Amino acid sequence: MSIAPDGIKLLAARVSLGGRVILHPLTLDLTERRIGILGRNGSGKTTLLRLIAGLIAPDQGQVLVEGVDPCTDRPAALAALGILFQNPDHQILFPTVEEELSFGLVQQGLPQTQALARAHATLQDEGRAHWARAPVSTLSQGQRHYLCLLAVLLMTPRTILLDEPFAGLDLPTEQR
Repeated sequence: MSIAPDGIKLLAARVSLGGRVILHPLTLDLTERRIGILGRNGSGKTTLLRLIAGLIAPDQGQVLVEGVDPCTDRPAALAALGILFQNPDHQILFPTVEEELSFGLVQQGLPQTQALARAHATLQDEGRAHWARAPVSTLSQGQRHYLCLLAVLLMTPRTILLDEPFAGLDLPTEQR
């Protein structure tokens, strides 16, 4: 995780769903290079990451990443943050590996041909060139999780939010 000088700030940020408070008002000023968040199942870790990434908005308070609200300034949020979900099936949008890898780059403004070239180069570098045209549905859970990690890394965000980053990965892949 590489956080810019402004870092990540939560100012009394609260999240409620269906009238129930899921994340109580939280104030944080995160500027460290690496930060780990530990907690029991259901304690709100994933909700916190989704809040920071701008995928859910606080119903009270404010979230700032590098000085901007990630909910209202999506282009800035995309440049600043990448998120790897615990379950890759919540992240994968496209039927083939090359489409999945190139999507984020296209969203950042790279022409499709260049995005595909970068996706193929990354797969080559990772020893997985044979995955390029493979249907994502043929990959194992761990392989899909690895694909999502590669997609996030390809976008070169300044900060990466990882939700159970090694879930489903075998030991050699985890060590890479």
